[in-house]
This record gives sequence, C-alpha cells and structure tokens, in this order.
Amino acid sequence: MTPTTSNNLITPLRAASRNLAREWGFLRTKIAGSDLSAAAVHALIELGNGRSLSVDELAAELRASTGQVRGVVVPELVGRLVRSEGEGGSYGLTEEGKETLGRINGFAQRQVAQALEDVGGGNGVTAGDITSVFRIWTQALERAREVGENFPTPAVTPGQEESPFGLPGTGAVAGARVEPAVAKRTVEIVSGYQPGILGRVEMHMEYYYPKYNWGREFETVFTEGMLDLLKRVGNGKGSQAWAAVLKQPGGKDRIVGTVFIDGEITAKEGVAKLRAFIADEEARGLGAGKRLLRAAMDFIMEEGFRQCELTTSKELMVARKMYETEGFKPMGEYRYGGWLEGVCSMEYLWERPAGKHTPSEDGTLKGKEV
Repeated sequence: MTPTTSNNLITPLRAASRNLAREWGFLRTKIAGSDLSAAAVHALIELGNGRSLSVDELAAELRASTGQVRGVVVPELVGRLVRSEGEGGSYGLTEEGKETLGRINGFAQRQVAQALEDVGGGNGVTAGDITSVFRIWTQALERAREVGENFPTPAVTPGQEESPFGLPGTGAVAGARVEPAVAKRTVEIVSGYQPGILGRVEMHMEYYYPKYNWGREFETVFTEGMLDLLKRVGNGKGSQAWAAVLKQPGGKDRIVGTVFIDGEITAKEGVAKLRAFIADEEARGLGAGKRLLRAAMDFIMEEGFRQCELTTSKELMVARKMYETEGFKPMGEYRYGGWLEGVCSMEYLWERPAGKHTPSEDGTLKGKEV
C-alpha cells in the first residue's frame, strides 16, 4: 500500500493521531502536570536513569535538530534541572531534575493506568493489544520518516465520513473543505562535480565553528584537502562526489548535503576513504543524509573496493548510527592536540562482505584481490 491509496484508512488514522496528541497535551505550553514544555519533558525523560547525553545525542533521541535543542530545550532546563557534565559537553540531571522527573513519571503512570482501566468494554481489545499496536505503529513511522515529506498529498473526498474518534462509518461531515495540494520540497542526489559544491564548505563551518570554535585553521586545512580531491572527482580512478540538491518550487535549487569517496588517498590498494559527509539542517526530514551515504556505498561496491575508511567525531551520534547501519565498524578513538584540543575522533572501517565481488569488464576484480 502506498501513501496515495486507501484514504479510508489514512484519514481516520490521522484523526485518531491528532486526538491522541491533544489528549496528551502536546498543544499546550506546559504538559504532564509540570511547568515545562513538551520538548523539555521529553528531554528530562531521556536524561533519566543516570544517562548523560550531548546536544547531538539528545537531538537524535528527540528527533529534533541540534539548533532546536541548543536554542530551546537546553536554556529551559540548564541550571535548575540539568547541569553540564564532563569535557564533551554532555548534560545530566540535577537533584531537582530527578525529583521533577519522578513527579512527571508519576503523573504519566496514573494517566495511563486510568485509561487502561477503561479499555475493553466488550470490544475484545486488551491492554496488551494496545501495547503491541503502539510498538508496531511507532516502528513503522520511524521507517517511513526519512521519505515522509516526499509523499504526494492524498486527495480527500468532500463528505468523506469520519467519526469523532477517527473511526469510519459515523459522524459524516458533508461538504468538507478540501485544501489544495501544496507543492513539496524534494531532494535529488546527483553524482559528479556540481557548480558551487566546494563553496558549500560553509555547512561544515556552520556546524564546527559554534561547537568547537574551529576557525581559520580548520577552514584552511579542510579546503586545501578538498581542492585536491575535487580535481580528481570522476577521473575513473575511484574518486567521486555526490550532492543533495534541494528542489524548491518557485525557488532556486540549492546544495544541502555532500559526500565524497576518495579512492586514491590511502597507500593501501583497494581501500577508499569516505570524506566530507554532511547534510544541512534545511534538508532534515527529506532523507538526504541516508540517500547520500547509500549512493556513496553503492559506488564503493560497484568499484570493487575491499575496504572503506572514515574519521568522525565521537559526538556525532546520528552520523555514527548511519555509518554502522551501512556496515562500518568502530576501530578506535583518539583525542587531538593543538587547535583541535579536546576533540575526540573515531576511526571506522567498512569491509566488503564475503562473496560480494564486482567483476570489471575483462572479468577481473576491480580494486584487486578481495
């Protein structure tokens, strides 16, 4: 079933989801019997049980941008309920934060317990059924999230029936107003050199300068390395680039993500390096990061490389999860000195799965022996 079909199922399910969000109080400024916003409450829950999380890790757990967490959630909590811990910029709960979380959990326990008492009523539904359905539905939404904003807008038939509880068959709304479909932004992944791709080094600066105060030294070293790589992109020797291009209806196309494969940087034969992987916050929700990484890994397989290396910051939890999903394994970590003082980096290695060989035109393996 695709998102453009079965409106008889989709429309009532959306209505039920809206009612659920409203019952839980997500549209209010304060929720869960506290004086905190929904985002702050969820942040406290993630920081519970003795966990310490960085801004990046918290953003990944909350499905939010680091900018949202740093600019909205952290200021609401830090000082009274949350404190900074360690050199890596991690956060943990204060004693007052732990007490507040205890009250929030108590409120939620009572709310859910009371609702579960009302489940049933001769309809054959048990509390266990609800738990199972919630888990399955949440997992399905997670899988659909990366392409969610690319779904076409489904048509809604005027007069389509929808009950107050989101169940079909009762409470018909005659002559319901249908909003016109709104053109959606989409991202296209394109390979090879693209005009302005090196200029988008600013994406790296916009992330690393506020976080680590990396300025001229970083920009100089990074740009020099990328200039050398850019000359070799598409040269037939295993080096390539991909750009995520944001297609904006009525606007100018814009590069919002990049990734490079350097097939000539290492002294080891058949080994490539993944470099300059980044996706702008403007591309969030469009699947740009995952699609960029998949394009690069498809290239690695097609070119017959036996291994691929990369270096990343330990704090980049979202990127690390993506790498590990693609088969990269952590090989170690180290801390920099000099102007990179205090930064913890991790080395990752991907190895071609056994039996996954790509023959070249003459029948031999690309990337030498695998």
